[in-house]
Amino acid sequence: MARAAAIAFFVLLLAAPAEAAPASCGPHDVVVDYLARSFQETPEGAGTANSGGRVELFTAPKGRSWTLLYTGPDGQSCMIAAGRGWAPPLPGLDDEAAKPR
Repeated sequence: MARAAAIAFFVLLLAAPAEAAPASCGPHDVVVDYLARSFQETPEGAGTANSGGRVELFTAPKGRSWTLLYTGPDGQSCMIAAGRGWAPPLPGLDDEAAKPR
């Protein structure tokens, strides 16, 4: 159930307009360095996309900003969404509590 909720969350993020359009792309290490230097963002979580690429969530301290990064199998990374006010899930929030009623 948690996986389904996470997938739904990322689908909603991808459907929302990104703050920076068009997406900014480049080699993974260059993009990660840019996020660290410009926004103090570090990796918060990651997963493998069905396409074989990797999706990573970067966040800044105290939720100041966040960036969703997609890296394709070719190593090219693109910032596909960004925003402010990131908050992690509340402690103790389980699958049952996350279900819509």
